[in-house]
Amino acid sequence: MRLYPVTIMGRTLTVMLVGIALVAGILLAQLYWERQALLTDIGGWHVVTRITGVVQKIEKTPAALRSSVLRTYQGPGFRIAWSPQSPLVTSPLRWSKRLIRQALIRQLGTISREDVRIGMGELGGRHTLQSSDRRGRMMHGQEGFARRAIIVSIRLTDGTWLSFTTPLAPRQDVLGLRFFWLGALGLLIVVVVSVVAVRRATAPLQMFARAAERLGTDFNAQPVAETGPREVSRAAKAFNLMQQRLQAFVKNRTQMLAAISHDLRTPITRLKLRAEFMDDDEQRQKMLDDLDEMESMIAATLQFAHDDVIGEPVTNLDFATLVRDCARLDNVNCTLPDELILAGRPLALKRLVNNLLGNALRYATTVNVELFATDDTITLSIFDDGPGIAEDMLERVFEPFVRGEGSRSRETGGVGLGLASVRTIAQAHGGDVVLTNRDSGGLEARLTLPKG
Repeated sequence: MRLYPVTIMGRTLTVMLVGIALVAGILLAQLYWERQALLTDIGGWHVVTRITGVVQKIEKTPAALRSSVLRTYQGPGFRIAWSPQSPLVTSPLRWSKRLIRQALIRQLGTISREDVRIGMGELGGRHTLQSSDRRGRMMHGQEGFARRAIIVSIRLTDGTWLSFTTPLAPRQDVLGLRFFWLGALGLLIVVVVSVVAVRRATAPLQMFARAAERLGTDFNAQPVAETGPREVSRAAKAFNLMQQRLQAFVKNRTQMLAAISHDLRTPITRLKLRAEFMDDDEQRQKMLDDLDEMESMIAATLQFAHDDVIGEPVTNLDFATLVRDCARLDNVNCTLPDELILAGRPLALKRLVNNLLGNALRYATTVNVELFATDDTITLSIFDDGPGIAEDMLERVFEPFVRGEGSRSRETGGVGLGLASVRTIAQAHGGDVVLTNRDSGGLEARLTLPKG
C-alpha cells in the first residue's frame, strides 16, 4: 500500500496539510508554554495551590480563630491579610492576570470571577502590606523597604476578604526573542519544505514542457521520461506515442515521395527517348522541355519533403560566414558582423539563405543583406528593389505550389516550393520568415532565429 499520494492534487494537498499542521503544532506548543510560564508571576503553580489551601482552611475556621491560624501560613515571601473590605478595587484585568484568576477559580470551584481581584503592590520591609493603583500611588500601609509584589484578594462566603501578597518571581521572557525566533524558524522550515516538495512535484511538468518545445524543432528528440505523478506519467506516455506517430508519418511521407520520384523517372526517361525519334523538331523540343519541367517538379517536391531536416544534427556554426558565402554574387551588398555563432543545421540554413537570395535576385537588380543580433535573437533582412508582392499574397506565397506571379514558367518563378521550404526550415529552428513590401519599393524578407 502506497501512503504517499500519486496525483498532483494529492501531493499538493499533502504538502499544505503537513505545513498547516506543523505551524499549528508550533503555535499550540508556544501558547501552552506561555500559559504555564505566565503563572510564574506569583511563583508558579505551587503558590496558586497554596492560596487555594489557605482559603479552603479559613472557610472552615471560626472567625475568632482565623487571625491565629493565618499567622501559621505567613512567611517572608507570603503575606496574608484578613479584612472586611478588599484593598483592591474592581478593574479590568490584563490577559496575564485573567490567566491567574482562571487558575484560582478552577482550584476553588465555588467562587465567581467577581470574588477574585488581582493587582500589583509592594511588600514592605516591616512585613506591612501596601498596594498601589496603576499610576503607582500608595493606597495604604507603612513606609519602609519595599519590593514589587502581586496581590490576590479573594472574597470568602461570609463577605470578608483574604488578601495574599507575594513578591514577583523572576519572570521568563515568554514573549521575547526566544519564542519569536522559534516561531520564525518553524515558519522558515515550513516554507523551505513546501517549496522543495512542490518543486519536486512539478519538476516532471517542467520537463514535459521542455520536451514539447523541443519536439517542435526536432522530431528525433529523445522520448520523455515516463515518471512522476500519475497524470504526468500518463501525459508523458501519450506524448511519446504522439511523437512516434509523427515520426512515422513524416518518414512514410518522405518514403512515399521518394518512391513516386523514383517510379516517375523511369517513364519520363522512356518518354525522352521516344521524343528523340520525333520528326517534328519544334514538337520534340516542347515535349523535352515539358519532361524536364516534370523532373524539376519531382526533384523540388522531394527536396521539400526532406526540408524537415530530420536527419541533420544541430551544431554550432558561424551564421555570418554562412550568409557571406551564400551572398558572393553580383549586386548583393552585405552588412554583416565578423562572427555570429548560432546553433542550427548548416545544410538546411544554407538552403534557406540561398532560396531567399535567389528569389530576391530573380525579381530585382539590387539586393542588400543585413545581419544583426540581440541578446537572444538573430535577424537576417534581405532587401530588394523589385516589384514586390500583392498584400493579399504575402502569406499565401509560403504555401506549397503557390507563386507570387501569375505565369507558370520555370524561368520566372520555379515550381512554388522555395518559400514553403524556407518557412519550414525556419520554423524547424524555432524561428520564422515574414515578407513585407517596402515603402520605397521592393520587398523585405526578414528571418528571425533564436540563438539557442
